[in-house]
Amino acid sequence: MAVMAVGSATKLTTIRRLLTLNMMQQLRNATIRRVSPEACARDVLAGVPAVMRVIRSEMRSRRQAELSVPQFRTLIFLSHADDASLSALAEHLGLSLSATSRSVDALVRRGLLDRQVQTGDRRRVRLSLTARGRAAFETALSATQRAIARRFKVLSREELSQIRATMHVLERVFSTSNGNTGSSR
Repeated sequence: MAVMAVGSATKLTTIRRLLTLNMMQQLRNATIRRVSPEACARDVLAGVPAVMRVIRSEMRSRRQAELSVPQFRTLIFLSHADDASLSALAEHLGLSLSATSRSVDALVRRGLLDRQVQTGDRRRVRLSLTARGRAAFETALSATQRAIARRFKVLSREELSQIRATMHVLERVFSTSNGNTGSSR
């Protein structure tokens, strides 16, 4: 009888495990079915401002390179799109051409950017980082990355992996929908 009871208990445990796994799979599938582009857009719009607040706060607290957030974003953009136009930069920053031009003027005066007027068309300007600009970008970027990494230390490896996968997807979606590297204008 005892052997039979142990065998029944093992079967019961196995059945419970299978039922639990089946219920978890059904819940996971139901959750996946409820996901929509609209729900994802809401989540992105809710999450991105919080991330940007942290980035801005970290940038402001360090001030190593005395950069404002738009100036830091200018350096980031130009680190990926060397020889970009002023209009491409303005579009990226979401600023007017005149506001972008003033910001670029300040960065040129500080020796962080180089501005080259196109031969034959003085209205066309190409922007690039100077060695000093690239160093300022790298310093600010590394300080901000360290600060964000400290916040991520409380996350599990699975959560970290999900964040990385999500960021790769977002980068792919938004860079292909934009289609502008900044050097085409």
